[in-house]
Amino acid sequence: MLEKIEHIILLFDFYGPLLTEKQQRAINLHYENDFSFSEIAQHLHISRQAVYDLLKRAVTLLEEYEARLHLVEKFSRTQQELKSVYMLLNKGEELDRRDIAQAVNIIRTTLESD
Repeated sequence: MLEKIEHIILLFDFYGPLLTEKQQRAINLHYENDFSFSEIAQHLHISRQAVYDLLKRAVTLLEEYEARLHLVEKFSRTQQELKSVYMLLNKGEELDRRDIAQAVNIIRTTLESD
């Protein structure tokens, strides 16, 4: 469940501006501030069912944007590759030419794929 919330927040970070202002507020209140549907309904002056529908539609849109643009996927892949390079180069005295060559290769591959 926590992973799903983190995923939605990450999608929101990338694609949030593409949502309506009301959808943005609902996502922010529910996923980032842990408001209940009732609290959001009070805050936005709508029914709990409207909050449910609003959030469901907003999350669906975020997932559709990711399916088309793959920005979060690319970001996550780049983060993993950066961690790999960091681990290779953070060996200190154990660092050798092969480690540097491998790090350069990871960087080159990352740059070429984007």
